[in-house]
Amino acid sequence: MASRTRVISQNKAVYVTPTGWDVTGTGADITHQTINGHQLHRVDTLSFDMDLAGARQDVREFGQLARIGTVSLTEINPTLSLGYFLVDGENELALGFTQSKTGNGGHTGQMASGMLVEDPILSERNVWVLTAKEGEDAFNSAVYDAQAQNHDVIGFGNCFISSYSASFGVGEIPRADVELQASNIVFWTGSHNGLYNPSLDLEGERNFTGLTNLPAPDTGDMSTLVLRPQDVSVTFSNDDVLAESSSIGGATSLSALPVQSASVELPLAREVIESLGTELAYAKLLEFPIDVTLSVSALMREFGAGGLEYALTGTAGDKKTDITLDVSNGSKSMVKYQLKNAVLDNQSFSQGLDDNETVDLTFSAQIGGASTTDQGLFFFPDTGLSVPAFGSLPSGVPAAAQPITPQG
Repeated sequence: MASRTRVISQNKAVYVTPTGWDVTGTGADITHQTINGHQLHRVDTLSFDMDLAGARQDVREFGQLARIGTVSLTEINPTLSLGYFLVDGENELALGFTQSKTGNGGHTGQMASGMLVEDPILSERNVWVLTAKEGEDAFNSAVYDAQAQNHDVIGFGNCFISSYSASFGVGEIPRADVELQASNIVFWTGSHNGLYNPSLDLEGERNFTGLTNLPAPDTGDMSTLVLRPQDVSVTFSNDDVLAESSSIGGATSLSALPVQSASVELPLAREVIESLGTELAYAKLLEFPIDVTLSVSALMREFGAGGLEYALTGTAGDKKTDITLDVSNGSKSMVKYQLKNAVLDNQSFSQGLDDNETVDLTFSAQIGGASTTDQGLFFFPDTGLSVPAFGSLPSGVPAAAQPITPQG
Protein backbone atom coordinates (compact mmCIF):
# COMPACT_ATOMS: atom_id res chain seq x y z
CA MET A 1 0.00 0.00 0.00
CA ALA A 2 1.36 3.38 -1.01
CA SER A 3 1.80 6.13 1.56
CA ARG A 4 0.71 9.47 0.11
CA THR A 5 -0.27 12.90 1.30
CA ARG A 6 -2.26 13.58 -1.90
CA VAL A 7 -3.13 12.13 -5.31
CA ILE A 8 -2.52 14.29 -8.39
CA SER A 9 -3.14 13.76 -12.08
CA GLN A 10 0.53 13.07 -12.84
CA ASN A 11 0.23 9.86 -10.82
CA LYS A 12 -2.64 8.46 -12.94
CA ALA A 13 -3.01 6.19 -15.97
CA VAL A 14 -6.21 4.78 -17.49
CA TYR A 15 -6.67 1.41 -19.25
CA VAL A 16 -9.52 -0.65 -20.75
CA THR A 17 -10.10 -4.38 -21.35
CA PRO A 18 -13.06 -6.54 -22.41
CA THR A 19 -15.32 -7.67 -19.56
CA GLY A 20 -14.49 -11.36 -19.70
CA TRP A 21 -12.22 -13.99 -21.18
CA ASP A 22 -11.60 -17.71 -20.99
CA VAL A 23 -10.10 -19.88 -18.30
CA THR A 24 -8.79 -23.40 -18.82
CA GLY A 25 -8.95 -26.36 -16.47
CA THR A 26 -11.01 -26.82 -13.31
CA GLY A 27 -10.49 -26.85 -9.56
CA ALA A 28 -6.84 -26.80 -8.46
CA ASP A 29 -5.75 -27.08 -12.09
CA ILE A 30 -7.56 -23.95 -13.27
CA THR A 31 -5.46 -21.61 -15.41
CA HIS A 32 -6.50 -18.00 -15.78
CA GLN A 33 -5.90 -16.27 -19.08
CA THR A 34 -3.87 -13.12 -18.52
CA ILE A 35 -4.31 -10.07 -20.73
CA ASN A 36 -2.74 -6.63 -20.81
CA GLY A 37 -4.83 -3.53 -20.35
CA HIS A 38 -4.98 -1.18 -23.34
CA GLN A 39 -4.00 2.32 -22.27
CA LEU A 40 -6.09 5.37 -23.15
CA HIS A 41 -3.93 8.32 -24.16
CA ARG A 42 -4.23 12.11 -23.70
CA VAL A 43 -6.69 11.70 -20.79
CA ASP A 44 -7.10 14.97 -18.88
CA THR A 45 -10.25 14.54 -16.74
CA LEU A 46 -11.58 11.65 -14.64
CA SER A 47 -14.27 11.32 -11.98
CA PHE A 48 -16.52 8.59 -10.60
CA ASP A 49 -19.43 8.32 -8.21
CA MET A 50 -21.13 5.56 -6.20
CA ASP A 51 -24.73 6.25 -5.11
CA LEU A 52 -25.33 3.65 -2.40
CA ALA A 53 -28.51 5.23 -1.05
CA GLY A 54 -30.23 5.12 -4.45
CA ALA A 55 -30.40 1.32 -4.35
CA ARG A 56 -31.28 1.09 -0.67
CA GLN A 57 -34.71 1.03 0.99
CA ASP A 58 -35.45 1.55 4.65
CA VAL A 59 -37.47 -1.12 6.45
CA ARG A 60 -39.83 0.37 9.04
CA GLU A 61 -42.80 -0.88 11.06
CA PHE A 62 -45.40 0.33 13.52
CA GLY A 63 -44.01 1.09 16.95
CA GLN A 64 -40.54 2.22 15.85
CA LEU A 65 -39.57 5.85 15.24
CA ALA A 66 -36.42 4.89 13.37
CA ARG A 67 -35.95 2.25 10.73
CA ILE A 68 -35.30 -1.30 11.88
CA GLY A 69 -32.92 -2.00 9.03
CA THR A 70 -32.10 -1.39 5.38
CA VAL A 71 -32.09 -3.61 2.32
CA SER A 72 -30.71 -3.11 -1.20
CA LEU A 73 -33.41 -3.88 -3.77
CA THR A 74 -31.77 -2.75 -7.00
CA GLU A 75 -28.38 -2.86 -8.60
CA ILE A 76 -25.85 -0.19 -7.62
CA ASN A 77 -24.56 1.46 -10.80
CA PRO A 78 -21.43 3.54 -10.29
CA THR A 79 -20.87 6.23 -12.91
CA LEU A 80 -17.54 7.08 -14.49
CA SER A 81 -16.67 10.17 -16.55
CA LEU A 82 -13.47 10.71 -18.47
CA GLY A 83 -12.25 13.14 -21.09
CA TYR A 84 -9.27 13.30 -23.41
CA PHE A 85 -7.77 15.29 -26.26
CA LEU A 86 -8.58 13.92 -29.70
CA VAL A 87 -5.73 12.56 -31.78
CA ASP A 88 -6.42 9.69 -34.19
CA GLY A 89 -9.44 7.75 -32.89
CA GLU A 90 -7.41 5.10 -31.04
CA ASN A 91 -9.24 5.71 -27.76
CA GLU A 92 -12.63 5.41 -29.46
CA LEU A 93 -11.78 2.03 -30.97
CA ALA A 94 -10.39 0.80 -27.64
CA LEU A 95 -13.64 1.83 -25.94
CA GLY A 96 -15.69 -0.28 -28.36
CA PHE A 97 -16.74 2.14 -31.11
CA THR A 98 -16.71 1.00 -34.73
CA GLN A 99 -14.47 2.20 -37.52
CA SER A 100 -16.73 3.04 -40.48
CA LYS A 101 -15.41 2.19 -43.89
CA THR A 102 -16.12 3.40 -47.39
CA GLY A 103 -16.72 1.19 -50.38
CA ASN A 104 -19.18 0.43 -53.17
CA GLY A 105 -20.36 4.03 -53.13
CA GLY A 106 -21.42 4.09 -49.47
CA HIS A 107 -20.41 3.66 -45.85
CA THR A 108 -20.45 0.53 -43.72
CA GLY A 109 -20.82 0.45 -39.98
CA GLN A 110 -22.33 3.07 -37.73
CA MET A 111 -20.02 4.50 -35.09
CA ALA A 112 -21.97 2.55 -32.46
CA SER A 113 -22.52 -0.60 -34.55
CA GLY A 114 -21.09 -2.99 -31.96
CA MET A 115 -23.39 -1.57 -29.31
CA LEU A 116 -26.42 -1.60 -31.61
CA VAL A 117 -26.14 -5.36 -32.12
CA GLU A 118 -25.08 -5.95 -28.47
CA ASP A 119 -21.78 -7.40 -29.63
CA PRO A 120 -20.42 -9.30 -26.60
CA ILE A 121 -16.93 -7.88 -27.12
CA LEU A 122 -17.70 -4.27 -28.01
CA SER A 123 -20.81 -3.42 -25.99
CA GLU A 124 -19.11 -3.26 -22.58
CA ARG A 125 -15.66 -2.72 -21.12
CA ASN A 126 -13.69 -2.92 -17.89
CA VAL A 127 -11.92 0.33 -17.04
CA TRP A 128 -8.79 0.41 -14.87
CA VAL A 129 -7.29 3.47 -13.18
CA LEU A 130 -3.74 3.13 -11.86
CA THR A 131 -2.27 5.50 -9.25
CA ALA A 132 1.53 5.59 -8.95
CA LYS A 133 3.78 6.65 -6.10
CA GLU A 134 3.64 10.25 -4.96
CA GLY A 135 6.41 12.32 -6.51
CA GLU A 136 6.79 9.98 -9.50
CA ASP A 137 5.26 10.24 -12.96
CA ALA A 138 3.06 7.25 -13.71
CA PHE A 139 4.81 7.17 -17.11
CA ASN A 140 8.26 6.55 -15.62
CA SER A 141 8.86 3.12 -17.15
CA ALA A 142 12.37 2.89 -15.67
CA VAL A 143 11.00 2.41 -12.15
CA TYR A 144 7.46 1.23 -12.96
CA ASP A 145 7.82 -2.46 -12.05
CA ALA A 146 10.21 -1.79 -9.18
CA GLN A 147 7.59 0.42 -7.54
CA ALA A 148 4.66 -1.98 -8.00
CA GLN A 149 4.19 -2.18 -4.21
CA ASN A 150 3.42 1.57 -4.28
CA HIS A 151 0.79 1.26 -7.01
CA ASP A 152 -2.94 1.27 -6.36
CA VAL A 153 -5.59 0.33 -8.93
CA ILE A 154 -9.35 0.90 -9.22
CA GLY A 155 -11.22 -1.50 -11.51
CA PHE A 156 -14.66 -0.71 -12.93
CA GLY A 157 -16.54 -3.82 -14.12
CA ASN A 158 -19.19 -4.14 -16.84
CA CYS A 159 -18.97 -0.53 -18.07
CA PHE A 160 -21.49 0.58 -20.69
CA ILE A 161 -21.01 3.88 -22.50
CA SER A 162 -24.05 6.06 -21.78
CA SER A 163 -22.94 9.12 -23.77
CA TYR A 164 -20.13 10.28 -26.03
CA SER A 165 -19.38 13.80 -27.20
CA ALA A 166 -16.68 15.45 -29.29
CA SER A 167 -16.24 19.22 -29.14
CA PHE A 168 -14.31 21.72 -31.24
CA GLY A 169 -13.85 25.45 -30.76
CA VAL A 170 -11.70 28.37 -31.87
CA GLY A 171 -8.67 28.58 -29.58
CA GLU A 172 -9.38 25.17 -27.99
CA ILE A 173 -7.83 21.74 -28.43
CA PRO A 174 -10.42 19.31 -29.88
CA ARG A 175 -11.52 16.85 -27.21
CA ALA A 176 -13.91 14.01 -26.41
CA ASP A 177 -15.85 13.29 -23.22
CA VAL A 178 -17.31 9.90 -22.31
CA GLU A 179 -19.84 8.90 -19.65
CA LEU A 180 -19.94 5.24 -18.55
CA GLN A 181 -22.10 3.23 -16.18
CA ALA A 182 -20.55 0.30 -14.32
CA SER A 183 -21.85 -2.61 -12.24
CA ASN A 184 -18.92 -2.94 -9.84
CA ILE A 185 -15.87 -1.16 -8.45
CA VAL A 186 -12.88 -2.99 -6.97
CA PHE A 187 -9.89 -1.39 -5.22
CA TRP A 188 -6.44 -3.03 -5.17
CA THR A 189 -3.35 -1.82 -3.31
CA GLY A 190 0.31 -2.61 -3.80
CA SER A 191 0.18 -4.13 -7.29
CA HIS A 192 -0.54 -3.51 -10.98
CA ASN A 193 -0.33 -7.15 -12.15
CA GLY A 194 -2.47 -10.26 -11.65
CA LEU A 195 -5.64 -8.26 -11.00
CA TYR A 196 -8.82 -10.32 -10.92
CA ASN A 197 -11.60 -9.46 -13.34
CA PRO A 198 -14.00 -6.91 -11.70
CA SER A 199 -16.96 -7.97 -13.88
CA LEU A 200 -20.00 -9.55 -12.23
CA ASP A 201 -22.29 -12.40 -13.23
CA LEU A 202 -26.09 -12.30 -12.87
CA GLU A 203 -25.88 -13.31 -9.22
CA GLY A 204 -23.65 -10.34 -8.48
CA GLU A 205 -20.57 -12.52 -8.00
CA ARG A 206 -17.08 -12.25 -9.45
CA ASN A 207 -16.10 -15.55 -11.02
CA PHE A 208 -12.44 -14.51 -11.27
CA THR A 209 -12.30 -15.62 -14.89
CA GLY A 210 -9.08 -14.04 -16.05
CA LEU A 211 -6.30 -11.81 -14.77
CA THR A 212 -5.21 -8.39 -15.93
CA ASN A 213 -1.74 -6.84 -16.08
CA LEU A 214 -1.34 -3.10 -16.51
CA PRO A 215 1.85 -2.49 -18.51
CA ALA A 216 3.95 0.64 -18.00
CA PRO A 217 2.01 3.58 -19.44
CA ASP A 218 3.48 5.88 -22.07
CA THR A 219 2.58 8.96 -24.09
CA GLY A 220 1.61 6.94 -27.16
CA ASP A 221 2.29 8.04 -30.73
CA MET A 222 3.99 11.44 -30.54
CA SER A 223 3.98 12.09 -34.31
CA THR A 224 0.77 14.02 -33.61
CA LEU A 225 0.76 15.63 -30.19
CA VAL A 226 -2.84 16.86 -30.33
CA LEU A 227 -5.17 18.15 -33.02
CA ARG A 228 -5.60 21.89 -33.47
CA PRO A 229 -8.72 24.02 -34.10
CA GLN A 230 -7.29 25.29 -37.39
CA ASP A 231 -7.23 21.67 -38.59
CA VAL A 232 -11.02 21.34 -38.26
CA SER A 233 -13.40 21.71 -41.21
CA VAL A 234 -17.22 21.55 -41.24
CA THR A 235 -18.93 20.88 -44.57
CA PHE A 236 -22.55 20.39 -45.64
CA SER A 237 -23.70 18.31 -48.60
CA ASN A 238 -26.79 20.52 -49.02
CA ASP A 239 -25.16 23.90 -48.58
CA ASP A 240 -28.36 25.90 -49.16
CA VAL A 241 -30.64 23.91 -46.88
CA LEU A 242 -31.52 27.15 -45.02
CA ALA A 243 -31.42 29.60 -47.91
CA GLU A 244 -33.88 28.17 -50.44
CA SER A 245 -36.97 30.30 -50.98
CA SER A 246 -39.28 27.49 -49.90
CA SER A 247 -37.49 27.00 -46.58
CA ILE A 248 -37.87 28.77 -43.25
CA GLY A 249 -34.90 31.00 -44.07
CA GLY A 250 -32.46 32.47 -41.57
CA ALA A 251 -28.75 31.82 -41.93
CA THR A 252 -27.62 31.77 -45.53
CA SER A 253 -25.15 29.45 -47.28
CA LEU A 254 -23.69 27.29 -44.53
CA SER A 255 -20.19 26.99 -45.99
CA ALA A 256 -19.90 30.79 -45.91
CA LEU A 257 -20.46 30.97 -42.14
CA PRO A 258 -17.31 31.50 -40.02
CA VAL A 259 -17.80 28.58 -37.62
CA GLN A 260 -16.69 29.32 -34.05
CA SER A 261 -17.51 26.00 -32.41
CA ALA A 262 -19.05 22.62 -33.17
CA SER A 263 -19.92 19.54 -31.16
CA VAL A 264 -21.22 16.02 -31.77
CA GLU A 265 -23.42 14.39 -29.11
CA LEU A 266 -24.13 10.65 -29.16
CA PRO A 267 -26.50 9.56 -26.35
CA LEU A 268 -26.58 5.84 -25.56
CA ALA A 269 -29.13 5.53 -22.78
CA ARG A 270 -30.01 1.99 -21.76
CA GLU A 271 -33.17 0.28 -20.54
CA VAL A 272 -32.51 -1.83 -17.46
CA ILE A 273 -34.37 -5.16 -17.53
CA GLU A 274 -34.55 -6.92 -14.20
CA SER A 275 -35.75 -10.40 -13.33
CA LEU A 276 -36.83 -12.24 -10.23
CA GLY A 277 -34.09 -14.51 -8.94
CA THR A 278 -31.13 -12.40 -10.09
CA GLU A 279 -29.14 -9.84 -8.14
CA LEU A 280 -28.15 -7.79 -11.17
CA ALA A 281 -30.11 -6.55 -14.14
CA TYR A 282 -30.79 -9.35 -16.61
CA ALA A 283 -29.87 -7.03 -19.48
CA LYS A 284 -29.15 -3.38 -20.19
CA LEU A 285 -30.34 -2.70 -23.70
CA LEU A 286 -30.12 0.46 -25.78
CA GLU A 287 -33.20 2.65 -25.87
CA PHE A 288 -34.46 3.66 -29.32
CA PRO A 289 -34.73 5.93 -31.18
CA ILE A 290 -31.23 7.32 -30.72
CA ASP A 291 -31.03 10.98 -31.78
CA VAL A 292 -27.52 12.19 -32.58
CA THR A 293 -27.12 15.97 -32.52
CA LEU A 294 -24.52 18.20 -34.11
CA SER A 295 -24.43 21.80 -32.89
CA VAL A 296 -22.70 24.63 -34.74
CA SER A 297 -22.11 28.19 -33.57
CA ALA A 298 -21.06 30.69 -36.23
CA LEU A 299 -20.82 34.41 -36.95
CA MET A 300 -23.62 35.79 -39.12
CA ARG A 301 -22.83 37.27 -42.54
CA GLU A 302 -26.02 37.29 -44.60
CA PHE A 303 -29.61 36.18 -44.16
CA GLY A 304 -31.44 33.73 -46.38
CA ALA A 305 -34.98 34.29 -47.59
CA GLY A 306 -37.87 32.34 -46.13
CA GLY A 307 -40.46 32.37 -43.40
CA LEU A 308 -41.51 30.31 -40.42
CA GLU A 309 -45.01 29.91 -41.83
CA TYR A 310 -43.61 27.56 -44.46
CA ALA A 311 -42.73 25.13 -41.72
CA LEU A 312 -46.11 25.64 -40.03
CA THR A 313 -48.02 24.92 -43.24
CA GLY A 314 -45.84 22.00 -44.22
CA THR A 315 -44.58 23.63 -47.42
CA ALA A 316 -41.00 24.10 -46.28
CA GLY A 317 -40.06 20.79 -47.82
CA ASP A 318 -38.05 17.95 -46.40
CA LYS A 319 -34.65 19.64 -46.21
CA LYS A 320 -31.86 17.29 -45.16
CA THR A 321 -28.12 17.45 -45.34
CA ASP A 322 -25.06 15.34 -44.62
CA ILE A 323 -22.62 17.10 -42.29
CA THR A 324 -18.95 16.16 -42.21
CA LEU A 325 -16.64 17.25 -39.41
CA ASP A 326 -13.09 16.44 -40.44
CA VAL A 327 -9.87 17.05 -38.48
CA SER A 328 -6.62 16.72 -40.43
CA ASN A 329 -2.92 16.93 -39.73
CA GLY A 330 -1.63 18.48 -42.90
CA SER A 331 -3.03 16.43 -45.77
CA LYS A 332 -3.76 13.42 -43.55
CA SER A 333 -7.24 12.98 -42.09
CA MET A 334 -6.82 12.03 -38.43
CA VAL A 335 -10.44 11.68 -37.33
CA LYS A 336 -13.72 12.36 -39.11
CA TYR A 337 -17.37 12.31 -38.07
CA GLN A 338 -20.19 12.25 -40.61
CA LEU A 339 -23.83 12.82 -39.71
CA LYS A 340 -26.03 11.62 -42.57
CA ASN A 341 -29.61 12.71 -43.31
CA ALA A 342 -29.56 15.43 -40.67
CA VAL A 343 -32.42 17.90 -40.26
CA LEU A 344 -32.36 21.35 -38.71
CA ASP A 345 -33.90 21.41 -35.24
CA ASN A 346 -33.11 24.91 -34.03
CA GLN A 347 -31.78 28.31 -35.10
CA SER A 348 -30.87 30.77 -32.37
CA PHE A 349 -29.69 34.33 -33.12
CA SER A 350 -28.03 36.59 -30.57
CA GLN A 351 -26.13 39.86 -30.45
CA GLY A 352 -24.78 42.10 -27.70
CA LEU A 353 -23.60 45.69 -27.73
CA ASP A 354 -20.47 46.02 -29.88
CA ASP A 355 -20.54 42.25 -30.53
CA ASN A 356 -20.81 40.26 -33.74
CA GLU A 357 -24.16 38.63 -34.31
CA THR A 358 -24.01 34.87 -33.88
CA VAL A 359 -26.26 32.03 -34.93
CA ASP A 360 -26.45 28.67 -33.15
CA LEU A 361 -27.67 25.81 -35.32
CA THR A 362 -28.66 22.38 -34.04
CA PHE A 363 -29.03 19.47 -36.44
CA SER A 364 -30.12 15.94 -35.59
CA ALA A 365 -30.21 12.53 -37.22
CA GLN A 366 -31.45 9.19 -35.96
CA ILE A 367 -29.23 6.13 -35.72
CA GLY A 368 -30.27 3.39 -38.12
CA GLY A 369 -29.32 -0.26 -38.01
CA ALA A 370 -25.71 -1.33 -37.56
CA SER A 371 -25.26 -1.73 -41.31
CA THR A 372 -27.47 1.20 -42.39
CA THR A 373 -25.56 3.43 -44.80
CA ASP A 374 -27.91 6.36 -45.50
CA GLN A 375 -28.51 7.79 -42.01
CA GLY A 376 -26.86 7.97 -38.62
CA LEU A 377 -23.38 8.76 -37.32
CA PHE A 378 -20.28 7.40 -39.04
CA PHE A 379 -16.75 7.49 -37.67
CA PHE A 380 -13.50 7.47 -39.65
CA PRO A 381 -10.30 7.37 -37.55
CA ASP A 382 -6.77 7.38 -38.91
CA THR A 383 -6.55 4.36 -41.22
CA GLY A 384 -3.03 3.59 -40.01
CA LEU A 385 -4.12 2.70 -36.47
CA SER A 386 -2.65 -0.41 -34.88
CA VAL A 387 -5.70 -0.86 -32.66
CA PRO A 388 -8.02 -3.49 -34.22
CA ALA A 389 -11.31 -2.26 -35.64
CA PHE A 390 -14.83 -3.70 -35.37
CA GLY A 391 -15.06 -7.36 -34.42
CA SER A 392 -11.58 -7.55 -32.95
CA LEU A 393 -9.99 -6.98 -29.56
CA PRO A 394 -7.25 -4.74 -28.20
CA SER A 395 -3.78 -6.26 -28.38
CA GLY A 396 -3.20 -9.27 -26.15
CA VAL A 397 -6.83 -10.41 -25.76
CA PRO A 398 -7.55 -14.06 -26.66
CA ALA A 399 -9.83 -14.56 -29.68
CA ALA A 400 -12.10 -16.74 -27.52
CA ALA A 401 -12.88 -13.87 -25.13
CA GLN A 402 -16.51 -13.77 -24.01
CA PRO A 403 -18.48 -11.49 -21.69
CA ILE A 404 -19.40 -12.59 -18.20
CA THR A 405 -22.76 -10.83 -18.10
CA PRO A 406 -25.20 -12.05 -20.80
CA GLN A 407 -26.90 -9.38 -22.88
CA GLY A 408 -30.35 -10.79 -23.30
